[in-house]
Amino acid sequence: MEPRKGVPRVVAVLAGLLERAAERGDGEAGASASSAFRGRTRPGIAVRRYAERIYWYAGCRPACFVVAYVYLDRLARRRDDEEEAGAAVVGVDSYSVHRLLITSVMVAAKFMDDIHYNNAYFARVGGVEVAEMNGLELELLFALRFRLNVTPDTFARYCAALEGEMMMLAPPADPVPLLASPPEKEHRDQQDAAASRAFTAPPPQRAIVVDIVQ
Repeated sequence: MEPRKGVPRVVAVLAGLLERAAERGDGEAGASASSAFRGRTRPGIAVRRYAERIYWYAGCRPACFVVAYVYLDRLARRRDDEEEAGAAVVGVDSYSVHRLLITSVMVAAKFMDDIHYNNAYFARVGGVEVAEMNGLELELLFALRFRLNVTPDTFARYCAALEGEMMMLAPPADPVPLLASPPEKEHRDQQDAAASRAFTAPPPQRAIVVDIVQ
């Protein structure tokens, strides 16, 4: 669960939770069969590397990954309720987890950050078509019933849950911040400036990998 140098621990912890959720979903026949998030094949990139890719190229603050976790948990809770009612649900498995991650982080970034990349950029980072990225965003918003607000108390509760998960999996010898990495602290002003150029500067070519999650 140790993240790469410069990657906040929250990214690795969330990815680990999603990997385990996908493994459980794989054991359920057709977990995401009726979901717009289901891909035709299993992506060749691991969830953790995909999460790191999003962090590096999408310019999202670590807090966005906490909010994305809130959204995904709300989705899971709604799924439990609707399964009992026999309604169509959004399942998490190896065919859907990548799309759920990129979409939830994108929506969280839009909700949290005044300056953020647009859908076309997120689509290139995530390896999906722009039209599909737009559709997935709408799918998530309606699945959440547009309940995007996250109160400070809720945010703190989910941070505590992620920190607890981190301590259970790999207790560090020294306390390590969940939401910040040293490079982020040192270069926050530079990152904010880079994000402000998102609407005029093209995305870096190295960020583009076609058909990651088809």
